[in-house]
Amino acid sequence: MDRLEEVICTALAEDLIGNCDLTSDHFVPADTVGNGWIEAREEAVVSGLEATVAVFRAVDADLSLRILVSDGALVHAADRVLEIHGSAGSILRAERTALNLLCHLAGVATATRAFVKATAEYGTRILCTRKTTPGLRILEVAAVHLGGGDAYRTNLSDSVLLKDNHIGMLGGMSGVRARLEQIKSEDPNLAARLVSEGKIETATMDDIAAAVELGWRQILLDNFPVSEVQTAVRRWGDRVFLEVSGGVSLANVREYAATGVHAISIGAITHSSRAMDFSLEVEWRIDS
Repeated sequence: MDRLEEVICTALAEDLIGNCDLTSDHFVPADTVGNGWIEAREEAVVSGLEATVAVFRAVDADLSLRILVSDGALVHAADRVLEIHGSAGSILRAERTALNLLCHLAGVATATRAFVKATAEYGTRILCTRKTTPGLRILEVAAVHLGGGDAYRTNLSDSVLLKDNHIGMLGGMSGVRARLEQIKSEDPNLAARLVSEGKIETATMDDIAAAVELGWRQILLDNFPVSEVQTAVRRWGDRVFLEVSGGVSLANVREYAATGVHAISIGAITHSSRAMDFSLEVEWRIDS
């Protein structure tokens, strides 16, 4: 079973315990057929159509489905994204699970697009973080990409990110230096790779200076005010990759991007994006 199948099975299991839909089972005649469609109720970037289709097919493989737009498309109110034909009971069983995924993932893509659009003038990369909905990361990261964003890493095995708790455990930047020296004594190539490919979080200008001196090529500026980001870019922006995180919103993201920082990571695009409004509309008939 692949990751999408696992997500769909888990989501459907929340609704169809024992494959039971008491309402449809008792009030929808078995021979009722639906011609339905999902339409947008507002402007949105579409994401999650594959998952949406997978929900309907998992409920009833005999449903006929036609995708009308591509993931990543910008749609407007009343635009149709998917047509569905088949058993009314099956359509109703799948409706809420399918819409939950589509509305949420379109929200992530739409929020990402807004940040990308706001910073396009400066060429700043917009990155998501690991602040994702448990179980949905693969779909949310895909939605970020559809919105024009990117991800530094999607799991702990992708790459190194030395954060404040790691640094505090080591006793600060001096402890990071000591640990790197120990790794270097055991495996010089590994030590070089860690600092050239990994990323380190900093909280002060002194931290940045120490990280640069230690050879880190990617440095995260956590909760820095715009003025200090400007200073950091002037001092080190042509030598290392600088990324801003913390306290960034649509209201101030252009101001941060204007500093010339290379990237801005925003947890809110995955953990707090507003779900977009999509609706299932259906015309019914009794199949005689």
